[in-house]
Amino acid sequence: MLLEIEAKINGNLLLSKKIELKKYPYIIKVFEKEKEFFISFSRKILDIENAIPKIFQDENNNTRIKLPNSESYQDILNSIRHIESFGALDNRLLSIDTHNIKIKFIPENENDHLSPLKEITRELEKANSPERLTKDWLQNIIINENQMGDLYIPFSFYRDATELYNKTRYQSAFCTYFMMLEYFYHEKHYGIQNDAYTRMKSLNSALLNTLEEIKKHPNHYNWLVDKINKRQKKYNPAGLLFTINRFRDELSHAVDKNKNRNTFNDFSFNS
Repeated sequence: MLLEIEAKINGNLLLSKKIELKKYPYIIKVFEKEKEFFISFSRKILDIENAIPKIFQDENNNTRIKLPNSESYQDILNSIRHIESFGALDNRLLSIDTHNIKIKFIPENENDHLSPLKEITRELEKANSPERLTKDWLQNIIINENQMGDLYIPFSFYRDATELYNKTRYQSAFCTYFMMLEYFYHEKHYGIQNDAYTRMKSLNSALLNTLEEIKKHPNHYNWLVDKINKRQKKYNPAGLLFTINRFRDELSHAVDKNKNRNTFNDFSFNS
């Protein structure tokens, strides 16, 4: 049985005909469908146990479907992200959507029907509630424009970072959020000093609030505790600020030569 992952390509592109090539163990295709562009990778399924859906009965005798673990096709997603990065440089490609994808299970012969489903569409859940705009808010923003001075600059970083975050581009979102923090809390030419929280009450308060709020989300909390412990720091403002600064250094300067150095690759945590 073959596994195929199909993802949408975003960008102003031209494609005269379908592209198809082979690189063991993959068959890679780029094609146009209904005036949109897609890329697909297919290969033979090696781990049948974890790579295909399963139907089972739960404790209430209801029929359930267990979807394959994303680790079973992580190699394909890594290759697509590799193409995405170089496509942005060489072809002005905007992005390849690796979060809203189609997962297909293709039999190689008429006896090859191991999967109960032929196709799964994985879509990122969006649960943002609408925010109400009011006349008072607009009036306050306009009246106080001169007093706010250049605060629109760091808040433009916040706006850009939030857009990146909502698109699950967590590495870029983190670096852009950091630019906002750096604008407020730098004391020298650049960067945030690891002890800056001792001199800036608002920074210390923000760090404390983050440490408390994240406890409400067990996956996020365990992830952060692990990252702080690996740096031999404590779960406190000093440890959190040091870890944030190290994230920035590691992402910006590629100090870790590992191909998967991006600490935010695990998008399942929304970290």
